[in-house]
Amino acid sequence: MTNSTEKRIYNFRELHETFSEYRKDNVWLFRGHSDSTWKLIPKVARSPYREDRDKIFFDSWKRRAKEFLPNINDDWTLLGIAQHHGLATRLLDWTYNPLVAAFFAVQDFKECDAAIFAYRDAYDVNVEDYTTLFDVEGIQKFKPNASARRITSQGGIFTIHNPPHLDLEENLRKDCNLEKIIIDKSYRRELRFELNHYGINDVTIFPDLDGLSKHVNFYMENKAFWSSKEISDLEEANLEEEVQKLYD
Repeated sequence: MTNSTEKRIYNFRELHETFSEYRKDNVWLFRGHSDSTWKLIPKVARSPYREDRDKIFFDSWKRRAKEFLPNINDDWTLLGIAQHHGLATRLLDWTYNPLVAAFFAVQDFKECDAAIFAYRDAYDVNVEDYTTLFDVEGIQKFKPNASARRITSQGGIFTIHNPPHLDLEENLRKDCNLEKIIIDKSYRRELRFELNHYGINDVTIFPDLDGLSKHVNFYMENKAFWSSKEISDLEEANLEEEVQKLYD
């Protein structure tokens, strides 16, 4: 494989064939973008956030988060949890599961191409080499502890960027690979429903009441997709099963 490549997908068969190319190497990571033109930079480097003050805001978050996380003191773990709960940080989310990345790519219905990035970096950052996580230079791969259910359910892993505005595409190391899979805009809506059919949806990605509520809303908002009474009854039974899983 070359250092960086790109291909376009129009149907699930093509997507499956593309994903199959990565099965023999479990080092590959995946990330979905709802807009194929978006850069691979962390949230804190995007407007209106302040990358030059992200440590200050993280420290402020930590002080308040102690109420909810009294037994976690490791900054690497806390930053991963903060990222998964929406804080703008210098982390970029990735997953080992390409279908999870596909879900995030087409979760919202938009009139543009979506993208799935496949990234290969054989080396994890050694956290013991740094006094603080803010001393990491360049772009490094960081594997979090399984401290949050959302991180586990999404097969979550991160890249940490310093400075945060470093774009992975433009700063790819020679020993890494990056491939861009374009989901053509004509296919993205259909893929959302196909992923749901295979159990990749809001309630499996976000296994809590927020995810369940989004999942039920998805069915109500797209009820025309399930046209027959027989299919509607089946989907209602599937919803009941998803609710039960939350309490098992």
